[in-house]
Amino acid sequence: MTDPIQNRTEIEEFITCLARAMQMSQVYGDSHDLTTEAVDRLLDRLKALTSDRDEVTIGIVGDELAYGSQPLFDYSQNKKTFIQFLKNRGVKKITFARGVEKAEALKAVRLLITKSQKIETMEDARAALSAAGIRHIALGDLRPAEQETVEKVRPESPRRKTFRSYNKSIEFLTQTFQDLKTNQNLNVDSARQIVEGLIKNMLQNKNLLLILSSIRGHDENQFMHGVNVAIFTLLQAEVLGLEEKYLIDMGMASLLHDVGKLAVSRDQLQALESKTRTEWTPQDEKAAMTQDIAGAKILLETEGIPVLAAIVAFEHGMRYDMKGPQRKVYGKSLNLISMMLSISDAYDKLRRKPAYYEEGGPEKAYEEMMAESGKLFHPDLLENFFSAIGVFPPGTLVELDSGEVGLVIQSSMLDKRRPQVEIIYDSTGTRYSEPRIVNLVEKDKRGQYKRSIVRSIPPMGPFEFPEKYKPET
Repeated sequence: MTDPIQNRTEIEEFITCLARAMQMSQVYGDSHDLTTEAVDRLLDRLKALTSDRDEVTIGIVGDELAYGSQPLFDYSQNKKTFIQFLKNRGVKKITFARGVEKAEALKAVRLLITKSQKIETMEDARAALSAAGIRHIALGDLRPAEQETVEKVRPESPRRKTFRSYNKSIEFLTQTFQDLKTNQNLNVDSARQIVEGLIKNMLQNKNLLLILSSIRGHDENQFMHGVNVAIFTLLQAEVLGLEEKYLIDMGMASLLHDVGKLAVSRDQLQALESKTRTEWTPQDEKAAMTQDIAGAKILLETEGIPVLAAIVAFEHGMRYDMKGPQRKVYGKSLNLISMMLSISDAYDKLRRKPAYYEEGGPEKAYEEMMAESGKLFHPDLLENFFSAIGVFPPGTLVELDSGEVGLVIQSSMLDKRRPQVEIIYDSTGTRYSEPRIVNLVEKDKRGQYKRSIVRSIPPMGPFEFPEKYKPET
């Protein structure tokens, strides 16, 4: 028997002919020329398919069409109405045996589209097919093995793939810190694989990854910070146009920049993380230096870790203006990646502070960091960072001047304060049945912006994220 994959086009054409025959019969009746012509084409396709097999079976699993145990995922996207039509009638599997005659096909098509008191379920339809003398067309259920096969090969959705990559990164960092605490070696191969996954998601699903990091960014998980810093640093590199071949080393450096935390006490660590950089005392600066030196030492002594990772671990806590406690710097100036990571590190810490949500969340972080441009941060790199993520990054709930509430889904390179927003709630707080996407750079006929953001909204409030953006397990 021919492998179903090898004649996928013929199978899809056959299903298309079946859907058209049903549509024509429903609209025009059995005797109309359009209906009989559609059935003729259906039988021609069936005859070709059964030239080397006894039957053709079409099934429905979830929202997908399947030929035997072979799913037709891409094709199913264009047949949603047909799929729903069959599901409403309880049809899970249709089998066409070799030798179907035109009269049989017309009767079967009519029975499939009929919804009456006598034919309400698939069992009723089976009985009706038998009563009508239809012997070459049968209805049934997919066997468990067929359904399991379709489910196993179902492609991962971008949301699930992104969520899995993000979670694996957190699991890696958790295990890495545990291993280092017990004097075990850092798993370099795992680090490289994790970074490769993040890079792939950044290049393919950038906005989805940023939304996820924002939604998950408020969870109480200390290792989430390292993953978010890696994401933000890779994003900066992409916007700057750095070659992809350098991204692996950059990603590893970003993911592991905080390993020096193991060298400072819990009290010192809490003191550092409870304050912004501008609030650090000399004791805090000293603790931070101890942490960064220890991290660089661990990474330098780990075979297979790029030297860049040690440089970044040592330098990322240093100020752009080189003020503060003096350190011996590798080279004459700070490494480019160190300065980029410094921005990512500070931003993620600021936006994760609960107090900031009461005072304006992301926009407050933006204002505070811009005030340190040229001091803590390289001014051009800082501008590049916010041009990439915006003042309100993807994943931020915002209130508009129309009173509506929406979720930022994409930043705008034209205006960092005017991203694309998916509006979820109206001005009364009632959820829209069909959310709509608006671009805040749009203006009306008078040249005025149609909508503007008033403020960001704490994610722990009464407004929920759309289900399609929530982590998918």
